[in-house]
Amino acid sequence: MVNSTSPTVYARFFKPLTLAIRDATHTRECGSFKDNDFLISGVSRVVAAVQSGRDWVQRLYCMVESAVTVNCFFKSLRSERRLRMVTEVAGSVAKQCDDSTIYDPFAEHPELENFNIYAGDGHYHSAAVHEKKIEGRACPVQHFYAINMRSGAMHHLDVARILPGKKREHDMKALKRLDAKVLRMGTPTGRKVLWSYDRACIDFSQWIKWKRRGIYFITREKENMNLQVLSALEFDSGDPRNAGVVSDQSVQTSKGTNVRRIIYLDPVNETTYYFITNEFTVPPGVLAFIYKERWNIEKAFDEVKNKYQETKAWATTDTAKCQQAKFIALAYNLLLIFERHLEKEEGIIDEKIKRKRQAKLKDDIAKAAKANRKMSTMLTAPKRATQRSLQFIRWLRAELEQPTLWREALVRLRPLMKNYLS
Repeated sequence: MVNSTSPTVYARFFKPLTLAIRDATHTRECGSFKDNDFLISGVSRVVAAVQSGRDWVQRLYCMVESAVTVNCFFKSLRSERRLRMVTEVAGSVAKQCDDSTIYDPFAEHPELENFNIYAGDGHYHSAAVHEKKIEGRACPVQHFYAINMRSGAMHHLDVARILPGKKREHDMKALKRLDAKVLRMGTPTGRKVLWSYDRACIDFSQWIKWKRRGIYFITREKENMNLQVLSALEFDSGDPRNAGVVSDQSVQTSKGTNVRRIIYLDPVNETTYYFITNEFTVPPGVLAFIYKERWNIEKAFDEVKNKYQETKAWATTDTAKCQQAKFIALAYNLLLIFERHLEKEEGIIDEKIKRKRQAKLKDDIAKAAKANRKMSTMLTAPKRATQRSLQFIRWLRAELEQPTLWREALVRLRPLMKNYLS
């Protein structure tokens, strides 16, 4: 077990996991591979960016006291009981991530006060080495993830099923299977949930059912949609948040369902976007911004793929695949909490990334001004970083593998957060 009071990077990084394990109800004593060691090893495998399961098991010898075998590690990944435990612990850490939020991009907008906001999407891993082939090829594994757009916390929803006919489950079929209770993401009764999703979420009859449960969607209109305009919706063109909104409309689908269409002209790239939603109360510019911010889930996937190097399934069973995905979310959220601790308690931020964001914003403002267009105040407001730099992740890897005193480690970190190594 991690000693959360010892002044090391290892203890500080894993402290939220330690708290989650302490309160978990699905743990039990396992002599050969203890639950807390299994959880720490799963997270560490994501962060360490190893090449294979065997590669990782060899490294485990110096990270936990028990001598874990390859068979023991993969048997644990197949365990339904351990999956329930990982799910419970991952949820607890995600809640701690919500509580650690330094900046909520939607906090200043009273129209969103009663909304929890999520971005959702599918993400692929290539098939495991021993995956059974279908029609001569091993199919990649698709997972469905969510990002809490207020806090940045990542959640794993489920793995796509292989359906009869050997086809992979479509996003909407999976969302229907998960049901409204899951899509509400634990949101208390009385609060609404708004999902920003790609076009795969479009099913207007299902939107009606979910709306009764307080669940709303915003996405982009498909090119082949034949929507009939019923009326123009009034909006405050003087509200700086609505800059770029061309029109706000009530439209009807071919099956008679009423939805909302927002036409928005991006002030920087001058591209016109058509958004559709079943939410009618939030200002159109705010909804357009919410969809723009869903790009953060793509940045999260990019971090997982290119910085953690999590590109391949660890094993072949759905249980093991789900455990891997939940370990990825666990590692991602632990990094967020750790990064926020550094900012709040130590005054350390990644100045390299901040300078890049500021330079891009300055360039965007100049492009919009050149085209004589106004940028929404939501686009020019301060933003939190959506990715960790690889220098920061490499530093963390080194400190986790060879735990050193906290203050000594921070001395090594500070210059890495100011400039890129040359």
